[in-house]
Amino acid sequence: MKRHYTKKSRGKITIRPMNENLKIGFLVAHPNMSAKEISAFEGFDGLVVEGTGLGHLPTNQIDDATAEHKKILEEIRKLCKKTVVVMSPQTIHGRLQMNVYSSGRDLQAAGVLGNYSDMTPETTFIKLAWLLSNYPKQEVEKLITKNLKGEVSRKTRP
Repeated sequence: MKRHYTKKSRGKITIRPMNENLKIGFLVAHPNMSAKEISAFEGFDGLVVEGTGLGHLPTNQIDDATAEHKKILEEIRKLCKKTVVVMSPQTIHGRLQMNVYSSGRDLQAAGVLGNYSDMTPETTFIKLAWLLSNYPKQEVEKLITKNLKGEVSRKTRP
């Protein structure tokens, strides 16, 4: 069976491989999280956080039982100073909206990226690895939520 192929470019192909020495972590948000889970990624180049709901971690301290939440937010703040931290949705379909609740806004203020993204966690991981391999941190922070090759939907569909 022959398939029709349309050449998209006449220019030279530039290969930009991933740095195999990068350390990128993957963290799934869950009930009863500990701040130690966040601090375990100290020294990593990047971290993908699979957040709950619209892109959250347990960060709001309401009472003594939720005192660990405040520590989680502090660890995220410390980590974001040296490591690129990107939020990703736990759902197959849907877009992050980290402006709705205070926990999402607090995470953004701490330096967590990814608001409005609908990339799967696995796609976020590969994109972060590729960006960190080929761009300085400041550019990575700008490009992570940009649609480069069709990985981010233009709009959310029902």
